[in-house]
Order: sequence, then C-alpha cells, then structure tokens
Amino acid sequence: MFIKLPVILVLIFIVFSLFQGMYYLSKDDGKSDRTRVVRALTIRIVLSFVLFFLLILGYLAGILQPHGL
Repeated sequence: MFIKLPVILVLIFIVFSLFQGMYYLSKDDGKSDRTRVVRALTIRIVLSFVLFFLLILGYLAGILQPHGL
C-alpha cells in the first residue's frame, strides 16, 4: 500500500504540469521565448518516467498485482 500513494501523487503532478504547460502556451503571446512551456512539458515527461519506474518497481516487488478483465 505504501507504493500506491506515491503513484497517485505522481499522477496528480503529471496532470498539474500538463495544465501548467497548456496555460503557459495560451498566455504567452509570442513575444517571449517558450521556455516556460518547455520546462513544464519536460517536467511532465520526467514525471512520466518516474511513474513508469514506480509501477515496474511495484510489480517486481510484488506489491502491485496485475489483474485480468
């Protein structure tokens, strides 16, 4: 159960970073460089890799079990 909370938190941060990038993309009117958008989307990509690592780690440790539908 202790690995499920970080997975949920990383998911929340991924969604927050996605909306942050969307906000910066819509509010920057082309006069400034897009570094804020790039930084927000880079953070989202890094968090996605962290999430993937946490899921693999949880599976290998036997904490997270896949289930068939």
